[in-house]
Amino acid sequence: MPRRPRGPDPPARTGDPWTCADVEFWLKAAFRAMPFTPVFAPRGNTLKTCNPDQADATFDIVAFTGTVLGDKSKERLALLFWARVNGTRGEIGSSVSEFCREMDWSRSRFEKTRRRACERVVAAKNTIDCRYVAAA
Repeated sequence: MPRRPRGPDPPARTGDPWTCADVEFWLKAAFRAMPFTPVFAPRGNTLKTCNPDQADATFDIVAFTGTVLGDKSKERLALLFWARVNGTRGEIGSSVSEFCREMDWSRSRFEKTRRRACERVVAAKNTIDCRYVAAA
């Protein structure tokens, strides 16, 4: 049997469906860890850590957003930008206001785009989790 990787346990799921709050929480956790954990993408939408003490699962949700929303979509860009700003408390990168200026978006457009992206990730995550539970 393979050894369990070191690092924190991935989020325990109780069978409750994922919510936007869950997605936002784990995206912010990933961005909090990123400045201190080198990551690489060995293939497609997969992120691996170079630090054996950090679980790869921390970054799975970031890669999953690329699968669901498209790697270069504006929805994904808005969602990940928001997670980075909130996860690092604005210490890394620019502000949402600056992002909106660069994209020529209003703040309300940014928030609507971010929420829509989050809802799409939630729907995909719940669909996949239901298939996984049904197959078990």
